[in-house]
Amino acid sequence: MSTDPSSATTQPANRHALSAVERQRVQLDKLLKDPSKPAYVPTAPKEKTIRPAREMMKTVQGSSAGAGSGEFHVYKASRRREYERLNLLEEAARKEVETAEYDARRREQEASAEAKTAKNRAKRQKKKERAKNKTHDSGPSKAERTTDSGASDVPFKKRRLVNGKELVFRPQEDADEEDEDEDEGPQPASNASERAEASTTVLQVPVADEPRITIHEDD
Repeated sequence: MSTDPSSATTQPANRHALSAVERQRVQLDKLLKDPSKPAYVPTAPKEKTIRPAREMMKTVQGSSAGAGSGEFHVYKASRRREYERLNLLEEAARKEVETAEYDARRREQEASAEAKTAKNRAKRQKKKERAKNKTHDSGPSKAERTTDSGASDVPFKKRRLVNGKELVFRPQEDADEEDEDEDEGPQPASNASERAEASTTVLQVPVADEPRITIHEDD
């Protein structure tokens, strides 16, 4: 009994319905097999049209005519074309209504967005003008106000009390001037006396008299 080796090696083809992924893989393999070959791009589908209605219709009998008569088939075909024409008109009218509604909604959204943007723009412009006017009306700078008015214009946070008197932190320029004055000569006597009094001031605290015990020794 002889066996054909070719028949033993051949296997039945695995035929099954291709899935979407497999179908796409086959299409890509076929497309990339020959890159020089131009790809086929199908044309866009044409809108469904129908020939216009006849200006003059022949008088034919209706569906009551016999099934074998030719006039009945003429009537049936004309009725089918008329129904198709009416359906196309209804679909075109529905598309026009949907397009008009979409355009109206888009214009309304654009108008609201433009109004909101204009309102925010006006707020920003008003804020810029207010800040600009404030800088013009503010007058001299902070350093100038401090040097002109002295220690009275210094904020309370920068004031400290030392021995009942305010100690004010002055700008760097004033500190440099004071250092130069100290190098030129001694300080006034009033400041020295005030510092001496502050350092030598001692609070007198009353001392309470404690009871004493007297011990008498007998001879």
